Amino acid sequence: MKIQLQILPHQTNAVDIVNEVFRDVEFISGNISQNPIFDVRDLRIKENIKNIQNGTFNPESRIDISDIKADDDDNILGIDIKMETGTGKTYAYTRVMYELHKNYGFNKFIILVPTTAIKEGTKKFIESDYAREHFSDLYPEAELKLEVLNPQKNKKGKKMFPSAISNFSRATRLENNKINSLLITSSMLLSKATMDTSFDQTLFGSITIPTEALRESIPVVIIDEPHRFKKDNKAYKKLVEEIKPQVIIRFGATFPKNDKTKVIDYNNLVYNLNAVKSFNDGLVKGVSIQTPENNSNESAKIKLLSITTKKPKVAIFKNEENKREYTINLGESLSDVTPEFRGITLEKVGKLEEYNISKGAELSNGTIIAVGEKIYPNIYSDNYQDIMLKQAIKNHFKQEKDNFYRERKIKTLSLFFIDSVYSYRGEENDGYLKTKFESFLKLELEREIEKLSDRTRNIDIEYKSFLEASLKDIKVTNGGYFAVDNSTDDDKIREEIDAILRDKEKMLSFKHKDGSWNTRRFIFSKWTLREGWDNPNVFQIAKLRSSGSEISKLQEVGRGLRLPVDEYGNRISNEEFYLTYLIDFSEQDFANTLVNEINSDVVQSSVITDSDLERVAKTLNTTADDLFDALYSSKFIDRKSNIIADNRNEFFNKYPEFNTGLKPNKVGNKDTLDKKGYVGIRKKNYEQLKPLWESINKKYYLKLDDISDEEIHSAIMDILYKGIYSANNIAIIEKKLVNTNKNMSVKDGTTGDYHELNETIPYNKFLKTINKQTGFSITTLHKCFVEYSKTNELEKDYFNKKSLANFINKYQLWLEQTFRNRFSYTKMNVKINETALTTLDGLPKEKIIQGKIGVIKDDQKIVPEKFLFDSFVYDSELEKATIERSKIDEIVVFGKIPRKSIQVPLYFGGTTSPDFMYIVQRENDKPELNLIIETKDVQKDSGLRTEEQLRIESAKKFFEALKQDGLNVAFKKQMKQDEIIKLINEFVE
Repeated sequence: MKIQLQILPHQTNAVDIVNEVFRDVEFISGNISQNPIFDVRDLRIKENIKNIQNGTFNPESRIDISDIKADDDDNILGIDIKMETGTGKTYAYTRVMYELHKNYGFNKFIILVPTTAIKEGTKKFIESDYAREHFSDLYPEAELKLEVLNPQKNKKGKKMFPSAISNFSRATRLENNKINSLLITSSMLLSKATMDTSFDQTLFGSITIPTEALRESIPVVIIDEPHRFKKDNKAYKKLVEEIKPQVIIRFGATFPKNDKTKVIDYNNLVYNLNAVKSFNDGLVKGVSIQTPENNSNESAKIKLLSITTKKPKVAIFKNEENKREYTINLGESLSDVTPEFRGITLEKVGKLEEYNISKGAELSNGTIIAVGEKIYPNIYSDNYQDIMLKQAIKNHFKQEKDNFYRERKIKTLSLFFIDSVYSYRGEENDGYLKTKFESFLKLELEREIEKLSDRTRNIDIEYKSFLEASLKDIKVTNGGYFAVDNSTDDDKIREEIDAILRDKEKMLSFKHKDGSWNTRRFIFSKWTLREGWDNPNVFQIAKLRSSGSEISKLQEVGRGLRLPVDEYGNRISNEEFYLTYLIDFSEQDFANTLVNEINSDVVQSSVITDSDLERVAKTLNTTADDLFDALYSSKFIDRKSNIIADNRNEFFNKYPEFNTGLKPNKVGNKDTLDKKGYVGIRKKNYEQLKPLWESINKKYYLKLDDISDEEIHSAIMDILYKGIYSANNIAIIEKKLVNTNKNMSVKDGTTGDYHELNETIPYNKFLKTINKQTGFSITTLHKCFVEYSKTNELEKDYFNKKSLANFINKYQLWLEQTFRNRFSYTKMNVKINETALTTLDGLPKEKIIQGKIGVIKDDQKIVPEKFLFDSFVYDSELEKATIERSKIDEIVVFGKIPRKSIQVPLYFGGTTSPDFMYIVQRENDKPELNLIIETKDVQKDSGLRTEEQLRIESAKKFFEALKQDGLNVAFKKQMKQDEIIKLINEFVE
């Protein structure tokens, strides 16, 4: 199995913005071992940043945060990229290195990370075969060379430079296809033995100290997890004061706050993919939170009153049940405070910088508590921990079965955060928690296998085999990673660590290379994996220990937010997935805290702007004017577009598209999400729709008619003779204030000045790109260009980006016109598996995620009895009217077709999916008819774009193929002016 990287807009937007910061900036060349040099105070940089932040460069990337200050740090350019956990920061900053090298010649990058776990994850990604192949396709002329700085071993004889620093520093721009990067942790940066020692080896004639060698390179520094590098952080200060990079680009989900002002310490924030946008746009999993209730009446709280950091170091705790105070020395047990703390000792007091706590304590079980905070000792009892373990195992198998029974399987992983290393590792990898977990797992495996004992379907037999392999060697099903493991000599533990920390593809694979089952899917850690490590297929995090301190809730769930990949390594982004987060009762308000934390990034407006109206109107398939009228008549807004305060909640419930905060049903307690995030399927109505639903779910493939080589040659020549060349020029836009009839207005124009952009593309790359996007062979393309050039002189920059785009655009038009009547659909003999409405057994599901049916749910509307679903859910005003009026006798039953469930392949690329399905009864006991409807919220055909017309034509042809195969079905389009009643009546006549 190999992970398949994809080009995703939210990642390329970040890369493009970093590129834009340096547009039109003048660079000079230093010595051959240095990056290009520029003036940090160049006004063009400040202008570029301003245009990015105010939306001039890209309106979609406008920064809505007030504190986006633009300053420099000791003559260092700062660039901040905010990307939520799970959205691909590592991919983005890796690609930034390629882009800055390609466009501006930068070839020296230092990647600074806070921990070994993050270093290993970054190293594994950059050096992986799948990443190298992906970036090689995008940048065939460039190669990224990664040096990793590791601790130095003491050797006798001459003291030589660390090879990673030596190789990085010596690299020159004469190797113009090489990008040199150095990966380093904060602890290595602060290591005097590695960074500040004067070595016997000399670089550049006189340099013997590593920090000086790195400074000489004038590097670009990329910081991962910037909240771990405050401005007063020792590693950050050393970076700024001793290495003195030209540029520091910080990539992170969380940025540090200024200790004095409590304001986030941004330094030129230019991209803000915050948590709200990430959750709302489906770029990460939603979060479903579970909490076993506390049935014990003894729920006493223990409060940390104070600490003393001078010897003897102590912490003073208060048992709020008996009101007594206890002074605990460092290393002493807390069992006197409460019996539940038996075996737990006070490990540390003072400043816990890693958790942003100025005064706090750390217990031996990993609990972090700040002065003034309270913890519940009950959650450490054996009984409560047993309940959490059993529930976690139950959750896992429910999700695992759903994922295994898909057409393309997903391997399901669960991550456990536990209270101590010893509880898992024990003396010989046999800790009491590990032993207990395996005993509970054994019982659940036996139950699941028993359920499958009489099943004969292939998928049941296969899953049973997977479970039996798990039961046969239950110790292999789970593994752990803890900081102390780095020094172990145990081969089995080392194999666990390598699989968990470094071999993501192995963890995601169902089979080993020898064909045997890979059953490891339960991972245990003690917060060591809280940052830097993630795995897309973590569907559950079970937190068997309380964090105590108020560290970021987003950081806690971050290990499982990434969207999953299937058994072939493909990222699945067209479905809604949830991470189950199992926590104890002491954090029962976790969901609200997490939602508030997510929403804290945005400010909810009290005014509906014109751009808001345009955006939402487009989503609802209506016009901005009609939407304004609807909002005004419903008393949601006044004439000046202010939201009326008394109706605010109702407004956001009815029109969630205007909500700039977190959408409903993205994060919440599991019971609440199950009720609110779904709509029920009425089984009786489904039974009537079943024949139609099963028929339209049968697989069909698209077949294009054969086309001759002569026709392809003629098409290419026609494209070339129509002209693809465009000079890559940039015009200077001018806005003038003019006085007209005593009023001032702005007139747009250009100065008439143009600047040429030199963005030529090598001929072979130009042909390869066309080949990839059109399927035309490189040989045929080359022949045509040669033939064309014999009679037409080619400009010196003929092969540029605009020419390429023009060729592709003209090809697309040719494709749409040429094959408009030259394609067909043919049924495939493929068994139907699970569908949007049914399980693998063909039975109707109990419920379906609301977002797959419609974004708007109106609880005030009466749901028609003939409607498939138990809630009134729709996407547009036309759909709303259609559902309301589908009550006539001729309609037997009807339903909305779940989004992207029936994907009709289009000959010009992509798919289309209709909106409604109907069973219609004709008069005189004639057979029932099946009707499929596509709604278009425009008045008439002339309002449809060409692409929409082609989509409708393709869908019509698809359903004609179904009719020829025996299904009595018709396809109709419904325009805004078309009443559903009239359409039905015309259909049955």
